[in-house]
Amino acid sequence: DLLRFGLARRPRTENNRQLVLAPSATSLCLACVAVAAAASSAGATNGPGWRALHRPLHLPQVASNAHCPVSRVDRRVDWPRTHIFGGSGIGTGPVYPALGTRSALIYATRDTQFGSAWYGEKVFWYVLPSYRGPVLIRGRRLDGPERMGFNGTRTPLGELRIDTYDTVHWSGQRRGSRGIASGVRVLAAGCYGIQIDGTSFSRVVVATVDVAS
Repeated sequence: DLLRFGLARRPRTENNRQLVLAPSATSLCLACVAVAAAASSAGATNGPGWRALHRPLHLPQVASNAHCPVSRVDRRVDWPRTHIFGGSGIGTGPVYPALGTRSALIYATRDTQFGSAWYGEKVFWYVLPSYRGPVLIRGRRLDGPERMGFNGTRTPLGELRIDTYDTVHWSGQRRGSRGIASGVRVLAAGCYGIQIDGTSFSRVVVATVDVAS
């Protein structure tokens, strides 16, 4: 499988839709992830709250073959206490991709499930307890023309949404914290910028992406 998440879905209720992290599970196909993430991506409504988060992208440009200015781990967060998948987050928060233990590297493998030209890898997105609002995540390559996609099937979605009720549950989870896993998909290796927008912030995180040969 392209992505290996270990997610099991809790039955949906009218006012509370959640995902549960199942420690015993070891794999989940990309299609299942796409279904589980429908409320936070393509299936979500385009109400005024989401429209407000669609700020213009303000990602930096990086020259071809130049050094990729990857984001660093936020040392203000006591990461061992978060117990998140991925160990620690990069950027300045309050929403983080858990790429700290990977030195801001996403190692993407080829899509063998749908046979598309895309590569993908799982990334866990952690939301601090101090932020309770929705999150919009978009990205593109900084040293090339390629875009970044999220979840999807043969073609990924152009953005990832984390609604106020979206979360998985994991052992040792801090009270009030949230997090979801998603597929991050690319067409080529390179230096990528990820813009994370909330109601009161707009942050940019930079990571390198390598693809399996």
